[in-house]
Amino acid sequence: MTALSVPPPEPDWEAAPVYQGGKRNPAFQTSAWEYAAVNFRLVAGLRVPLEALAARLRLTLESSWDDLGEMEIAMFRVRTTDFALTRHDGQDVVLVWLARATPEEDAALELLLTVCGLDRRALCFVGNPTTGLTHREGQST
Repeated sequence: MTALSVPPPEPDWEAAPVYQGGKRNPAFQTSAWEYAAVNFRLVAGLRVPLEALAARLRLTLESSWDDLGEMEIAMFRVRTTDFALTRHDGQDVVLVWLARATPEEDAALELLLTVCGLDRRALCFVGNPTTGLTHREGQST
């Protein structure tokens, strides 16, 4: 069988994950997180290192990106509750995402904190920009 070669990109094509008006590259690449994120909602922020949370639960961190930039992410399930933890490069706050299908945010947050060996002092905010963020006493994001 003869090997076929793929020609290089056209010289005026932009990188696929980058948006430009009048984009010349026919491919527009999105991250796996951008596809998954529609199934999650932001519910809180944690002021503990993402690496420590991943180590505690033996999670593998994945690299991804969104329109805010590069990020690390872990998506996982505890019992029947789906979570995602994300942290953008240069940020200290770990964002806690909950599956949209999960109705009880407070119970899910308590479950997450319990399995991580934490209490509510680890939360720097609860809520999201749509519902309003409730900052924890003495904390800012």
